[in-house]
Amino acid sequence: MEISGKIIEIIGQIIGFLFAYYLLRLAYKLYGKNRFPGAVLMALASVFILLCSLQWFQVWAKSFIASNVTAKLTAFGQQVDSVQETTTEMHNQLASSQADLDKLQNELAEVQGRIEATETNVATVQQTAVETRNQLAAHQVEIDKHQTALDGVQGRLGVVETNAFDQQSVISGQFQQMLAVQSGLAGVGTNLSAQEKRLSDMEHWIKLLYGSTTNGTSTNPGTNN
Repeated sequence: MEISGKIIEIIGQIIGFLFAYYLLRLAYKLYGKNRFPGAVLMALASVFILLCSLQWFQVWAKSFIASNVTAKLTAFGQQVDSVQETTTEMHNQLASSQADLDKLQNELAEVQGRIEATETNVATVQQTAVETRNQLAAHQVEIDKHQTALDGVQGRLGVVETNAFDQQSVISGQFQQMLAVQSGLAGVGTNLSAQEKRLSDMEHWIKLLYGSTTNGTSTNPGTNN
């Protein structure tokens, strides 16, 4: 197994040398054609293949790749773990945010319902206010009518009061006239009493005179006999 492995290794090195030599010739040809970028690329490829064909380079490359790749893979794994943790945390935050969003949506729906109810109440209040204003306008019209009627009544009352004052003045004058008439009647009554007394005295004197006359007449016939 070791001999076959070494033979395979030697064959691989020979193939690598030949391929590197071929690339080196190709680089030379490209250089001869003034194709410098292609020539440089082929030269670098030839050097790389030549180095890969050497045992010590292979050992160094394996150790370098193993150490660096392992470190990079470890770092990459840590980064993947960090990304997973960050992703998990973000999922949790998204779930919490979604819960908060659902809660806010429910609160928003509730607030919208309250706003709609408030708008309905406001519309009702506005309609009631309009009806109340219409009623107040109608009452104001009635009040104006009553005020106009009251003004008319007050005007008539003023006229009636003026007429009553005039009538009171007339009645006062008539009352003064009645007092004067009563005074006159009282004077007439006094005069009548005095005249009645005079008449009584006259009747008394007439009776006395008539009596004396009757007595005288009765005495004279007796004497003649």
